[in-house]
Amino acid sequence: DGRFMGYALAGGLASAAMFAYIAGSSFVFIELNGVAPQHFGLIFGANALGLIVASQCNRWLLGRYSSGQILTVALAATACFGLLLVALTALGIGGFAGLLIVLFCCIASTGFVGPNATAAAMAPYGGRAGSAAALLGAIQFACGAAAGALVSTLHNGTALPMTSTIALCGVAAFLLLQFLALRAQPAPVQLH
Repeated sequence: DGRFMGYALAGGLASAAMFAYIAGSSFVFIELNGVAPQHFGLIFGANALGLIVASQCNRWLLGRYSSGQILTVALAATACFGLLLVALTALGIGGFAGLLIVLFCCIASTGFVGPNATAAAMAPYGGRAGSAAALLGAIQFACGAAAGALVSTLHNGTALPMTSTIALCGVAAFLLLQFLALRAQPAPVQLH
């Protein structure tokens, strides 16, 4: 089902952007930018807080906008912030503060993605919700594992492997949503 896979992969790749951050952030923060290891947790926690606040704001936004509208804007934001991260690191502008601000926005934007992608993917599968949820989880963690491996494989002593992987995941998630999920016809509901 192209619609299901579009939403599942879009959500999985947005999650993978976060896994790329998890895989690369300790090196980027501590080794490249001299953050004390005891302060790393504070920065990491601040980004996690952004993700949590965004996911809580999602509930309020659902009273005003559709899940699809929120998902489209959130994935566009994830892609744009990811591309901005690459530009900042490749050009060496903005410093560590600029990197942190854009990274915070990028990670927070993924807080809107998970609930909406999951709801949209599973909507036609009420009778098979367990199987659909299992497949969603498998896709999410497979994408996350691939992103973490890609950050490690591309390691070159700079922040570019992390930021490039985040951008790649964000852009791919947005494109899959646009060209696979939103253009596919809803799957027919099968009653058993």
